[in-house]
Amino acid sequence: MDTAFADLGLDPNGDLRMIDFRYLVVTIISIFLALTVGIMLGAGFVGDPLARDLENRIESVNAEVREQREQIDQLRAQNDAFAEWAQAAEPWAIDGRLNGRDVVVFAVDGADDGVVDGSIGALEDAGATIVTQITLGAKFALESGPEADQLATIVESVEQKPSDVLMDAAGAMGEGAASLALDGGGPTESGEGSSQVAYSELLRLLEEEDFISVARNSDEGEVVPDDSSFVIAGGNATTQPFNVTAFIRRLSAGLTAGETDVVVTESSSSQWNMATAVREDAEINETVSTVDTGESALGHVALVLVLSEPPSNPAGHFGTDDGTRPLPDLPPLD
Repeated sequence: MDTAFADLGLDPNGDLRMIDFRYLVVTIISIFLALTVGIMLGAGFVGDPLARDLENRIESVNAEVREQREQIDQLRAQNDAFAEWAQAAEPWAIDGRLNGRDVVVFAVDGADDGVVDGSIGALEDAGATIVTQITLGAKFALESGPEADQLATIVESVEQKPSDVLMDAAGAMGEGAASLALDGGGPTESGEGSSQVAYSELLRLLEEEDFISVARNSDEGEVVPDDSSFVIAGGNATTQPFNVTAFIRRLSAGLTAGETDVVVTESSSSQWNMATAVREDAEINETVSTVDTGESALGHVALVLVLSEPPSNPAGHFGTDDGTRPLPDLPPLD
Protein backbone atom coordinates (compact mmCIF):
# COMPACT_ATOMS: atom_id res chain seq x y z
CA MET A 1 0.00 0.00 0.00
CA ASP A 2 1.13 3.47 -0.73
CA THR A 3 2.65 5.13 2.34
CA ALA A 4 0.47 8.17 1.65
CA PHE A 5 -2.61 6.18 2.66
CA ALA A 6 -0.88 5.08 5.85
CA ASP A 7 -0.39 8.72 6.76
CA LEU A 8 -4.14 9.15 6.43
CA GLY A 9 -4.79 6.54 9.10
CA LEU A 10 -5.45 3.48 6.84
CA ASP A 11 -4.20 -0.01 7.55
CA PRO A 12 -2.36 -2.09 4.92
CA ASN A 13 -5.73 -3.40 3.66
CA GLY A 14 -7.03 0.11 3.09
CA ASP A 15 -9.44 0.11 6.04
CA LEU A 16 -9.63 2.96 8.57
CA ARG A 17 -7.64 2.35 11.71
CA MET A 18 -9.63 2.29 15.02
CA ILE A 19 -8.38 4.26 18.04
CA ASP A 20 -8.22 2.21 21.20
CA PHE A 21 -11.11 3.26 23.55
CA ARG A 22 -8.93 3.09 26.66
CA TYR A 23 -6.44 5.37 24.99
CA LEU A 24 -9.26 7.83 24.23
CA VAL A 25 -10.52 7.80 27.84
CA VAL A 26 -7.03 8.26 29.25
CA THR A 27 -6.44 11.15 26.85
CA ILE A 28 -9.66 12.96 27.84
CA ILE A 29 -8.97 12.47 31.55
CA SER A 30 -5.46 13.79 31.09
CA ILE A 31 -6.76 16.92 29.38
CA PHE A 32 -9.27 17.71 32.13
CA LEU A 33 -6.71 16.91 34.82
CA ALA A 34 -4.32 19.36 33.22
CA LEU A 35 -7.03 22.04 33.12
CA THR A 36 -7.88 21.43 36.78
CA VAL A 37 -4.26 21.67 37.86
CA GLY A 38 -3.85 24.86 35.84
CA ILE A 39 -6.91 26.46 37.39
CA MET A 40 -5.80 25.50 40.90
CA LEU A 41 -2.31 26.84 40.33
CA GLY A 42 -3.73 30.07 38.90
CA ALA A 43 -6.11 30.47 41.80
CA GLY A 44 -3.21 30.23 44.16
CA PHE A 45 -1.72 33.39 42.70
CA VAL A 46 -4.94 35.30 41.87
CA GLY A 47 -7.77 33.80 43.93
CA ASP A 48 -6.64 34.87 47.41
CA PRO A 49 -6.29 38.59 46.59
CA LEU A 50 -9.63 38.56 44.75
CA ALA A 51 -11.34 36.79 47.62
CA ARG A 52 -9.86 39.21 50.16
CA ASP A 53 -10.92 42.19 48.03
CA LEU A 54 -14.45 40.79 47.71
CA GLU A 55 -14.66 40.19 51.45
CA ASN A 56 -13.50 43.75 52.13
CA ARG A 57 -16.10 45.15 49.74
CA ILE A 58 -18.87 43.09 51.35
CA GLU A 59 -17.84 44.22 54.81
CA SER A 60 -17.76 47.85 53.65
CA VAL A 61 -21.28 47.58 52.22
CA ASN A 62 -22.52 45.87 55.38
CA ALA A 63 -21.04 48.67 57.47
CA GLU A 64 -22.78 51.29 55.33
CA VAL A 65 -26.08 49.41 55.62
CA ARG A 66 -25.72 49.22 59.41
CA GLU A 67 -24.95 52.94 59.57
CA GLN A 68 -27.95 53.81 57.39
CA ARG A 69 -30.22 51.59 59.47
CA GLU A 70 -29.06 53.37 62.60
CA GLN A 71 -29.77 56.74 60.96
CA ILE A 72 -33.21 55.54 59.86
CA ASP A 73 -33.97 54.33 63.39
CA GLN A 74 -32.88 57.70 64.78
CA LEU A 75 -35.03 59.59 62.27
CA ARG A 76 -38.00 57.37 63.06
CA ALA A 77 -37.55 57.99 66.74
CA GLN A 78 -37.31 61.75 66.14
CA ASN A 79 -40.37 61.65 63.88
CA ASP A 80 -42.36 59.67 66.45
CA ALA A 81 -41.35 62.12 69.16
CA PHE A 82 -42.30 65.08 66.98
CA ALA A 83 -45.63 63.47 66.08
CA GLU A 84 -46.38 62.90 69.77
CA TRP A 85 -45.46 66.50 70.55
CA ALA A 86 -47.60 67.83 67.69
CA GLN A 87 -50.54 65.74 68.81
CA ALA A 88 -50.17 67.00 72.36
CA ALA A 89 -49.77 70.60 71.19
CA GLU A 90 -52.65 70.50 68.70
CA PRO A 91 -55.42 71.48 71.16
CA TRP A 92 -53.39 74.43 72.39
CA ALA A 93 -52.39 75.53 68.88
CA ILE A 94 -55.93 75.58 67.49
CA ASP A 95 -58.11 76.35 70.50
CA GLY A 96 -60.56 79.16 69.74
CA ARG A 97 -58.85 80.30 66.55
CA LEU A 98 -61.96 79.83 64.40
CA ASN A 99 -64.68 80.89 66.80
CA GLY A 100 -67.78 81.92 64.88
CA ARG A 101 -66.45 80.72 61.52
CA ASP A 102 -68.77 78.81 59.17
CA VAL A 103 -67.07 76.12 57.10
CA VAL A 104 -68.38 74.04 54.20
CA VAL A 105 -66.46 70.78 53.73
CA PHE A 106 -66.20 68.92 50.43
CA ALA A 107 -64.91 65.39 51.10
CA VAL A 108 -64.10 62.59 48.67
CA ASP A 109 -65.67 59.23 49.45
CA GLY A 110 -62.97 56.65 50.19
CA ALA A 111 -60.47 59.15 51.55
CA ASP A 112 -58.39 58.41 54.64
CA ASP A 113 -60.37 58.88 57.84
CA GLY A 114 -57.54 60.92 59.31
CA VAL A 115 -57.78 63.60 56.66
CA VAL A 116 -61.60 63.87 56.64
CA ASP A 117 -62.71 63.10 60.19
CA GLY A 118 -59.46 64.47 61.61
CA SER A 119 -59.82 67.76 59.75
CA ILE A 120 -63.46 68.15 60.75
CA GLY A 121 -62.57 67.41 64.37
CA ALA A 122 -59.78 69.99 64.32
CA LEU A 123 -62.04 72.63 62.78
CA GLU A 124 -64.71 72.04 65.41
CA ASP A 125 -62.14 72.05 68.22
CA ALA A 126 -60.96 75.41 66.89
CA GLY A 127 -64.49 76.77 67.27
CA ALA A 128 -65.71 76.52 63.66
CA THR A 129 -69.15 75.27 62.66
CA ILE A 130 -69.33 72.70 59.88
CA VAL A 131 -72.56 73.95 58.34
CA THR A 132 -72.54 71.50 55.42
CA GLN A 133 -70.49 68.46 54.50
CA ILE A 134 -70.74 67.36 50.87
CA THR A 135 -69.22 63.95 50.14
CA LEU A 136 -68.34 63.30 46.50
CA GLY A 137 -69.18 59.73 45.48
CA ALA A 138 -67.65 57.18 43.13
CA LYS A 139 -70.54 57.57 40.69
CA PHE A 140 -68.70 60.61 39.32
CA ALA A 141 -66.58 58.04 37.46
CA LEU A 142 -69.43 58.09 34.89
CA GLU A 143 -68.81 54.52 33.82
CA SER A 144 -71.88 54.40 31.57
CA GLY A 145 -73.57 56.70 29.09
CA PRO A 146 -76.80 56.93 31.11
CA GLU A 147 -74.85 58.11 34.18
CA ALA A 148 -73.18 60.85 32.14
CA ASP A 149 -76.55 61.87 30.67
CA GLN A 150 -78.04 61.90 34.15
CA LEU A 151 -75.34 64.22 35.45
CA ALA A 152 -75.54 66.45 32.37
CA THR A 153 -79.26 66.92 32.93
CA ILE A 154 -78.78 67.83 36.60
CA VAL A 155 -76.04 70.42 36.01
CA GLU A 156 -77.52 71.59 32.69
CA SER A 157 -74.43 70.66 30.69
CA VAL A 158 -74.52 70.57 26.90
CA GLU A 159 -71.21 68.72 26.64
CA GLN A 160 -71.04 65.32 24.95
CA LYS A 161 -67.89 63.84 26.47
CA PRO A 162 -68.30 62.44 30.01
CA SER A 163 -65.05 64.12 31.09
CA ASP A 164 -66.41 67.51 30.03
CA VAL A 165 -69.71 66.85 31.81
CA LEU A 166 -67.73 66.03 34.95
CA MET A 167 -65.92 69.36 34.74
CA ASP A 168 -69.23 71.17 34.31
CA ALA A 169 -70.52 69.45 37.44
CA ALA A 170 -67.43 70.47 39.43
CA GLY A 171 -67.81 74.03 38.16
CA ALA A 172 -71.50 74.18 39.02
CA MET A 173 -70.88 72.98 42.56
CA GLY A 174 -67.93 75.29 43.12
CA GLU A 175 -69.32 78.43 41.54
CA GLY A 176 -72.74 77.94 43.13
CA ALA A 177 -71.23 77.66 46.60
CA ALA A 178 -68.91 80.62 45.97
CA SER A 179 -71.83 82.79 44.92
CA LEU A 180 -73.60 82.07 48.20
CA ALA A 181 -70.48 82.77 50.25
CA LEU A 182 -70.08 86.08 48.44
CA ASP A 183 -73.68 87.31 48.22
CA GLY A 184 -75.60 85.22 50.74
CA GLY A 185 -79.11 84.12 49.84
CA GLY A 186 -80.03 86.70 47.25
CA PRO A 187 -81.98 86.05 44.06
CA THR A 188 -80.63 83.80 41.32
CA GLU A 189 -79.12 85.24 38.14
CA SER A 190 -82.50 84.94 36.44
CA GLY A 191 -84.08 86.82 39.33
CA GLU A 192 -86.37 83.91 40.10
CA GLY A 193 -86.19 82.57 43.63
CA SER A 194 -83.40 82.37 46.16
CA SER A 195 -79.92 81.24 45.15
CA GLN A 196 -79.79 79.30 48.43
CA VAL A 197 -82.86 77.36 47.31
CA ALA A 198 -81.37 76.81 43.85
CA TYR A 199 -78.11 75.44 45.25
CA SER A 200 -79.98 73.28 47.75
CA GLU A 201 -81.99 71.89 44.83
CA LEU A 202 -78.79 71.14 42.91
CA LEU A 203 -77.43 69.24 45.90
CA ARG A 204 -80.75 67.43 46.37
CA LEU A 205 -80.79 66.20 42.78
CA LEU A 206 -77.16 65.09 42.93
CA GLU A 207 -77.80 63.27 46.19
CA GLU A 208 -80.98 61.69 44.87
CA GLU A 209 -78.98 60.12 42.04
CA ASP A 210 -76.18 58.99 44.40
CA PHE A 211 -73.52 61.35 43.06
CA ILE A 212 -73.07 62.94 46.49
CA SER A 213 -74.24 62.70 50.08
CA VAL A 214 -74.99 65.79 52.14
CA ALA A 215 -74.87 66.28 55.90
CA ARG A 216 -76.26 69.54 57.25
CA ASN A 217 -75.63 71.11 60.64
CA SER A 218 -79.24 72.30 60.64
CA ASP A 219 -82.12 71.59 58.29
CA GLU A 220 -83.32 75.14 58.75
CA GLY A 221 -80.01 76.95 58.26
CA GLU A 222 -78.48 78.11 55.00
CA VAL A 223 -76.61 75.47 53.06
CA VAL A 224 -73.74 77.93 52.45
CA PRO A 225 -73.91 80.97 54.75
CA ASP A 226 -72.44 84.32 53.80
CA ASP A 227 -68.62 84.47 54.21
CA SER A 228 -68.31 80.70 54.58
CA SER A 229 -64.85 79.17 54.22
CA PHE A 230 -64.31 76.06 52.11
CA VAL A 231 -62.24 72.98 52.90
CA ILE A 232 -61.72 70.18 50.38
CA ALA A 233 -60.48 67.00 52.08
CA GLY A 234 -59.36 63.76 50.47
CA GLY A 235 -56.53 61.46 49.61
CA ASN A 236 -55.68 57.79 49.85
CA ALA A 237 -52.87 55.47 48.84
CA THR A 238 -55.34 53.54 46.68
CA THR A 239 -56.54 54.40 43.18
CA GLN A 240 -58.84 57.43 43.05
CA PRO A 241 -62.54 56.50 42.70
CA PHE A 242 -62.98 58.90 39.77
CA ASN A 243 -60.89 61.64 38.21
CA VAL A 244 -60.49 63.31 41.58
CA THR A 245 -57.44 65.34 40.54
CA ALA A 246 -59.21 67.16 37.70
CA PHE A 247 -62.49 67.47 39.61
CA ILE A 248 -60.87 69.06 42.67
CA ARG A 249 -58.85 71.47 40.54
CA ARG A 250 -62.04 72.64 38.78
CA LEU A 251 -64.02 72.73 42.04
CA SER A 252 -61.29 74.80 43.69
CA ALA A 253 -61.24 77.26 40.80
CA GLY A 254 -65.00 77.72 41.12
CA LEU A 255 -64.85 78.23 44.88
CA THR A 256 -62.29 81.04 44.60
CA ALA A 257 -64.99 83.27 43.11
CA GLY A 258 -66.39 83.54 46.63
CA GLU A 259 -63.40 85.68 47.66
CA THR A 260 -63.07 83.64 50.84
CA ASP A 261 -60.68 80.98 52.15
CA VAL A 262 -60.34 77.79 50.11
CA VAL A 263 -58.04 75.05 51.43
CA VAL A 264 -57.30 71.65 49.88
CA THR A 265 -56.01 69.17 52.47
CA GLU A 266 -54.71 65.75 51.44
CA SER A 267 -53.16 62.81 53.29
CA SER A 268 -49.39 62.40 53.00
CA SER A 269 -49.62 58.88 51.53
CA SER A 270 -52.17 59.89 48.90
CA GLN A 271 -51.75 59.05 45.23
CA TRP A 272 -54.54 61.39 44.13
CA ASN A 273 -52.31 64.48 43.63
CA MET A 274 -54.99 66.92 44.76
CA ALA A 275 -52.58 69.33 46.42
CA THR A 276 -50.04 69.00 43.62
CA ALA A 277 -52.65 69.78 40.97
CA VAL A 278 -53.53 73.03 42.74
CA ARG A 279 -49.90 74.01 43.31
CA GLU A 280 -49.04 73.49 39.65
CA ASP A 281 -52.04 75.47 38.37
CA ALA A 282 -50.93 79.08 37.92
CA GLU A 283 -54.54 80.27 37.82
CA ILE A 284 -55.41 79.11 41.34
CA ASN A 285 -52.20 78.45 43.28
CA GLU A 286 -52.19 82.01 44.62
CA THR A 287 -55.78 81.87 45.83
CA VAL A 288 -56.17 78.25 47.02
CA SER A 289 -54.07 77.02 49.95
CA THR A 290 -52.93 73.40 50.26
CA VAL A 291 -51.85 71.00 53.01
CA ASP A 292 -50.24 67.66 52.11
CA THR A 293 -50.05 66.22 55.64
CA GLY A 294 -53.79 66.38 56.19
CA GLU A 295 -54.14 63.21 58.27
CA SER A 296 -51.62 64.27 60.92
CA ALA A 297 -51.73 66.63 63.87
CA LEU A 298 -49.31 68.88 61.99
CA GLY A 299 -51.69 68.98 59.04
CA HIS A 300 -54.68 69.71 61.27
CA VAL A 301 -52.85 72.64 62.88
CA ALA A 302 -51.77 73.94 59.46
CA LEU A 303 -55.38 73.80 58.23
CA VAL A 304 -56.69 75.78 61.20
CA LEU A 305 -53.90 78.35 61.04
CA VAL A 306 -54.48 78.93 57.31
CA LEU A 307 -58.15 79.63 57.95
CA SER A 308 -57.36 81.90 60.90
CA GLU A 309 -55.15 84.20 58.83
CA PRO A 310 -56.56 87.55 57.65
CA PRO A 311 -58.40 87.28 54.31
CA SER A 312 -55.91 89.69 52.78
CA ASN A 313 -53.06 87.19 53.25
CA PRO A 314 -52.04 85.28 50.12
CA ALA A 315 -52.63 81.54 49.87
CA GLY A 316 -49.95 79.27 51.29
CA HIS A 317 -48.79 75.71 50.70
CA PHE A 318 -47.85 73.58 53.68
CA GLY A 319 -46.53 70.09 54.36
CA THR A 320 -43.43 68.15 53.39
CA ASP A 321 -43.39 68.34 49.58
CA ASP A 322 -40.95 70.56 47.69
CA GLY A 323 -41.79 74.25 47.87
CA THR A 324 -43.83 73.96 51.08
CA ARG A 325 -43.24 74.74 54.73
CA PRO A 326 -44.60 72.82 57.73
CA LEU A 327 -46.87 75.52 59.19
CA PRO A 328 -48.09 79.06 58.58
CA ASP A 329 -46.83 81.76 60.89
CA LEU A 330 -48.52 81.41 64.26
CA PRO A 331 -50.96 84.32 64.70
CA PRO A 332 -51.67 85.74 68.17
CA LEU A 333 -54.82 84.73 69.98
CA ASP A 334 -57.44 87.45 70.33
